[in-house]
Amino acid sequence: MNMRDGMGRWLLVLGLVAVGIVTVATAGRAAEAVSHHQHFTLHSPAFKNGGRLPKKFTADGADVSPPLSWSRSPRGTRSLLIIMFDPDAPGPMPFLHWVVFNIPPGTRSLPAHLPPHKSVAGLHGARQGKNSFGGRGYGGPAPPPGPAHHYRIAIYALNRKLAYAPDCFRCLQHAIAGHILAHAEIRVTYGR
Repeated sequence: MNMRDGMGRWLLVLGLVAVGIVTVATAGRAAEAVSHHQHFTLHSPAFKNGGRLPKKFTADGADVSPPLSWSRSPRGTRSLLIIMFDPDAPGPMPFLHWVVFNIPPGTRSLPAHLPPHKSVAGLHGARQGKNSFGGRGYGGPAPPPGPAHHYRIAIYALNRKLAYAPDCFRCLQHAIAGHILAHAEIRVTYGR
């Protein structure tokens, strides 16, 4: 089993345990998670699910965070978590490109180009964690030459706020286990 399949299996199992049913839409549509008959979707106006990530959102371009929007959070949501990771990166865990946590549940979007600060301006209580590059905020894809890597941008509706800044994939797993009300994701590729 390769890392991508293992990560996909982990997300599926965690989603099934937390919300009962998880479905991923086909390419060109936002991914959806179903929780108690509520649809939770994530999309970006800058690219399509299953498509190629535009260069401006990578280390080869402006290296800015992408704009995102999502549907209404399920009842009981206390905070939202957004992560972007690369399950194809070598190593024991996926490479974290972005962590934004404690986003207020009434929030429905993030603009492009979030500054790399701990606090997110305009989103009271929202914070950005460290990425696997060691910096805070968004760090765009910079894969080695070769086959394109597959990137996942995921949003989680959680029934609690996170008390600390998760800065590794395993930390995130532990922090959200048993607290996911709904989940949705976008999958994109980028290669050099």
